[in-house]
Amino acid sequence: MKKIVLLIAIFTLMMACQEKKSFDDLQTYSKEGKPHFIVMNSAGSVEKFQYDNESNGFKVKTTDGVYESISFLPFPANFGFFPSTHSEGEDKGELLYGFLIASELSMQTMIDVKPLGVVSVMKQGQQVQFVVSIPDDKLLRIDMEDTNELHKDMETILELWLSNAFEVDSIISWHDANYANELIKTRSNR
Repeated sequence: MKKIVLLIAIFTLMMACQEKKSFDDLQTYSKEGKPHFIVMNSAGSVEKFQYDNESNGFKVKTTDGVYESISFLPFPANFGFFPSTHSEGEDKGELLYGFLIASELSMQTMIDVKPLGVVSVMKQGQQVQFVVSIPDDKLLRIDMEDTNELHKDMETILELWLSNAFEVDSIISWHDANYANELIKTRSNR
């Protein structure tokens, strides 16, 4: 019994002493080649969280000191980003964001996904793209079906939500799973 307690104490001490890694230190892909996705806003939430690189955590987004929230309908899917996908440039640019169609997942959950498509939008005069995915693990999918494309009704729901809740100026176009996979690959820094 003393050996077990000692082993637990040593393991706990070792874990506490390890350097905490930033989400920027994570690989974009798993060893099996599946894209990683990190949940930032759970499906059904109304707060707008953002990743804070300094604290390596998430905080509610603010504008002029006021917390931002969704005033239309809550997030229709989990919203988050693909790690190590900053765009090029001095400030390392924005991460590649997307939606994960699944039951509500906790913030900071990292999951392997299967991209189904990309929606390109105009927001504040800039083109922005969001990847839409489902969990790679069929048991975590809502319908557990093996699908390779996004259902047209889901596209309609996301278009309406983006236009009303995310203040998107216009929807430019939708792209297929091949485009989504290539976008993640080109944005991956790791």
